[in-house]
Amino acid sequence: MGEITLKKMVNNQNKWTIIAFASLIFGILYKLSGAISYKNGVILTLLDFEEKIPLIPSTIWIYIVLYPIYLIWSLTTFKDENNMNKLLYSFLLLTLISCAIFISFPLNYPREYYPLLFSETISHKLLQYVRLIDKPSNCFPSLHVGLCFLFAFIHKNESKKRYVISLLISFSIAISTLTTKQHYFYDLVGGFILSFTIVTLMNKVSFAESISLDNFYRE
Repeated sequence: MGEITLKKMVNNQNKWTIIAFASLIFGILYKLSGAISYKNGVILTLLDFEEKIPLIPSTIWIYIVLYPIYLIWSLTTFKDENNMNKLLYSFLLLTLISCAIFISFPLNYPREYYPLLFSETISHKLLQYVRLIDKPSNCFPSLHVGLCFLFAFIHKNESKKRYVISLLISFSIAISTLTTKQHYFYDLVGGFILSFTIVTLMNKVSFAESISLDNFYRE
C-alpha cells in the first residue's frame, strides 16, 4: 500500500484564518450533535472508583480556563508546516468521528448525582454557568481529552520539552473532567485512544504543496 499524500492547506501566513474556519466547523458540529444526542442519551452506571471521586468545583478552572489557554499556546508554538497540516487534518477527523459517535451512541452524564450546593465562590458560579450552557451529553469520546492529547502528540514531532509540558497539562485536564463531573472514565479512555490512533495514522501521511494559479498560468 502506497503512502497517502494530502494537499497542504495550512502555512505560516494563513494559519489563523484556517484556525478560525476550523473552529467554526467544530462549534457547529458540536452544538448540532449535542442537541441530537441529549434527547436520546442514556446514563451509564458509574465505576466504583468514579463514584468515590468527589465533586471539586475549583477544578473547573483547569477544565474550562486552562484548556483554551493550552490550545492557544500550542497553536502559537507550532512552526513546521507539515505539523500544522497534520494537526488540521487530525482535528477535522477527530471532530467528525466524535460527533458521529455522539449521535450514534448518545450518552448523558448524571449530573443530578452531584448537585451544586449553594455557594458564592467564583468557582461554584463558573461551574454553574458551564452546566447551564453545556448539556450533559456528547460524552463519549471526550473531546476535551481527545483534543488535548491530539495537540500533545503532534508537539512530539517538534519539541520534546513542549511534548512533556503538553502531556502534563493534558493529564491535568483529563483528571478535571472527572472532578467537575463532566465525563465518565470511559470517555477519557475513548478520547485518548481516538486521538492516538488518528495521529499515528497521520504521521504516515505526506503533504504536497497546493498548485497556485500563478504557477498554473506560467506553465
